[in-house]
Amino acid sequence: MTRYEYDEEASRRLHMDVVHEVDDRPAPVVRWVDAMRRLNSIDDPLARSVLALHRDCGSGSGVCDGGFEGEAMVQIADWGCETTAVVASHFGIEYPVAPPEAE
Repeated sequence: MTRYEYDEEASRRLHMDVVHEVDDRPAPVVRWVDAMRRLNSIDDPLARSVLALHRDCGSGSGVCDGGFEGEAMVQIADWGCETTAVVASHFGIEYPVAPPEAE
């Protein structure tokens, strides 16, 4: 089933309703491991400290989880938390996404 997400900012900017198709299929484990290796290769001291604080986010026991029930790695569709996502983005590391389905 295809899922769509409303984009408030684009809708306001374009003066019309804008939605984006959301691909929430799980990423292959190999891509996830590769992304984690790249994330772990960041050697900036401040980024390393921030990532260490948010190491367990998304597992159910991290500082950002707040009652979140941990999901299996193959069910997660984004970095463990927003902070980790910002650090990864700053260093050009994207969370792996599933390849598009052949039509």
